[in-house]
Amino acid sequence: MGFIRKLAVRGYKKELNTMIKSLSQASTEQISIILVYSVWMRAMLEIERNITVVEEENATLQPELHSYPIKLGDIMEFMSVCDKEGHPTKSFALSIWVHTLRSIIRPKLTDLSKKMWGILMTSKPNWNRLLAQMRDKDLELGISQDLVLSTEKHAKAILQCLPPKQLSLNP
Repeated sequence: MGFIRKLAVRGYKKELNTMIKSLSQASTEQISIILVYSVWMRAMLEIERNITVVEEENATLQPELHSYPIKLGDIMEFMSVCDKEGHPTKSFALSIWVHTLRSIIRPKLTDLSKKMWGILMTSKPNWNRLLAQMRDKDLELGISQDLVLSTEKHAKAILQCLPPKQLSLNP
């Protein structure tokens, strides 16, 4: 592994450890909110940017993490916009996917990513309630019903696939 790559992985490990520490200090309710919010934003971003994989037989969106570099770039770009616009909560929530995708690309991060997902998965009992709240809030804000319902459907599919199975494929 090259020097620059080693430095990058070292930086990624530091960021991931900071994320794990923050999640470890949060309540289960807070963890639930962060995770469901991150899933909702990922679902909406995938639909809007058309970076989802569609199953041919029934034309449903596949929730697996495909096109890693494309998604990583899109998510990091959106995080940058969130940071510039003063939305650190959105950026923090989206960082779940950045850490996950980096871990898939860089197997040396897998153990830390699995630790992060272990913490995130403790919030599972709250997911459906919070997802319904997200849907209702977006509808109240006047976001297109078609977009909101599509996002909810895709978000539910993503939640069913957690933690991402790609993490278990890494050594």
